[in-house]
Amino acid sequence: MMRDLCRLLLSQGPRLVYTATREAGEALEGLRAEFPGVIFETAANEKQAYELALAGAYAAKRTACLFPARGLFEAMDPLMSSAYTGVIGGCLILCYKEDEEDISPISLFSKLPLLTADGLTDLSSLLPFAYDISERYEIPCLVETLTGGRAPKAKKRAPAAATVSRFLKNPARWAATPEFRHELHETLNEKTEQIRKDFEAYTGNEQVLRGRTGIITHKAAGYTDPGGEMSLLRLGTVFPLPVKTVEAFTARMDKVTLHEGPYPVLEMQMRERSRIEERLLPSGGSSPKGKKRPPVAGERLGVYRVVRDVLGPASSINMAHGMAASVKGDRFLAITNEDAFFHSGLPAFVNTLYNGSAYLLLIEVRERKEEIERVLGGFGFSEISSVETREEIEGFQAKRLPAVLLYKGELA
Repeated sequence: MMRDLCRLLLSQGPRLVYTATREAGEALEGLRAEFPGVIFETAANEKQAYELALAGAYAAKRTACLFPARGLFEAMDPLMSSAYTGVIGGCLILCYKEDEEDISPISLFSKLPLLTADGLTDLSSLLPFAYDISERYEIPCLVETLTGGRAPKAKKRAPAAATVSRFLKNPARWAATPEFRHELHETLNEKTEQIRKDFEAYTGNEQVLRGRTGIITHKAAGYTDPGGEMSLLRLGTVFPLPVKTVEAFTARMDKVTLHEGPYPVLEMQMRERSRIEERLLPSGGSSPKGKKRPPVAGERLGVYRVVRDVLGPASSINMAHGMAASVKGDRFLAITNEDAFFHSGLPAFVNTLYNGSAYLLLIEVRERKEEIERVLGGFGFSEISSVETREEIEGFQAKRLPAVLLYKGELA
């Protein structure tokens, strides 16, 4: 699957392709002989990969990132400004779904256009359109895809050799300082409306009219057409929403059900919501009005309240630090992984040491155990232990807190 996905992406003629996962990096390397003109790199994390792709696109190169959907959340710092600064060369961020994690909220917040595909066959026709949008409107474009189905034979496009590196000094475009931000914001709004018009004409938005009850979904939401009398609108364009297409569909319906991720990205962009009867999550369960999100520290492991990285890479460290300082008489266990720790966890952990915090940190390790021990030992921290079982964690008693546990694998 990964090799086919990489081949589809490379067939679009990017000059520079970046990823942050070993699986994608190895698949790209395996295609080097087939695509000799492309530069591949596996960065330390998604933030670095995104910045590298932006830098190439600033200099008029056609670039791409290849991430699992969950990985895009680790590139939020450069991503949130990239719609404003824009690009000169085309820049595509291709995200493949490994679980229920959905990138659609990111498009709404960042103002980056988002296209979705329901598998490799659909993706093969979507990618040229996505690059066209990115290059014509000089904006990075998000693509999210499911990975089922067989990839069609990719027609190789020659790398854009004519795109000689060029970077024009223009502070009003690249600096995005407060003085220029308003101008950039107006320009971005204009781009968004022009892209919306193009999305209205996108042939990948599939509509099946049957009865007077309809479902609206997008292609990466994993919804399967039930047939029968139910009408269906499956969008390949998520943001900006092709509002006219959606309103024409809802006007034909007596009632409409939305099927998208837990964040109502389609719903928030709809001007006419009176016919929406229900929202369904990808798992098939409904999302009743007023249902609360589970607490970030609701899980327990022995005497510890567990805090996980729900707000971003290694966010559990800052959250556990805050909880330990404000909730007396309880013990907290922050859980992160080695990549997240090196991405954002080190400064957070140093901050907790400086402020005398008292919690237990568990780092899931695969290959970087010795590196973590070496780094922590470098600034005099010695409360480090290795554990192999859940029972060891539950019964662990530190000599003093904070303390660090290194656990081989992933703690379910």
